[in-house]
Amino acid sequence: MAEEKEKEQGQEEEKKKKPLLMFIIIGVVVLLAAGGGAYFLLFSGPSEEKIAKEVAQEQAQTDTVEAAPKIGVMMQLQPFVVNLADPKARHFLKTTITLELRTDKDKERAEKLLPMIRNDIILLLSSHTVEDVITMEGKIRLRDEIVARISRIIGENRLINVYFSQFVVQ
Repeated sequence: MAEEKEKEQGQEEEKKKKPLLMFIIIGVVVLLAAGGGAYFLLFSGPSEEKIAKEVAQEQAQTDTVEAAPKIGVMMQLQPFVVNLADPKARHFLKTTITLELRTDKDKERAEKLLPMIRNDIILLLSSHTVEDVITMEGKIRLRDEIVARISRIIGENRLINVYFSQFVVQ
């Protein structure tokens, strides 16, 4: 009987050791996994080649931005106030236009031809109705017409763009 009691006690001790042994094994596995993860995060950064490629790409993008077309010479015209061609009602358009020209020489030429430019713009603006100029598409179409007329006056490839600084319809 004493042997049976010792056997039972031995089995109970083994049962108690199994969960303890299991916790130790799980703890070691968790520590190894955490250590491996920490090593991976700390020492597996990008290689020098990868960093060099990224720097080269950023430099190329910066060069591309710097190589973008330069802003031309700006010339702001005096505001225009015209009656719109509405037969039913009296509507007015007040707009201020800025011309973007390629060079200072082109600006000097435009200043010499300013009376012709203003005349054509006034005739063009006053020939439109409220419905023509109130929408975004209408404004874009009007801008394109102004570019075409001014280019005809000052010469091709001298005018880059036309900007509305003010556009009020009443």
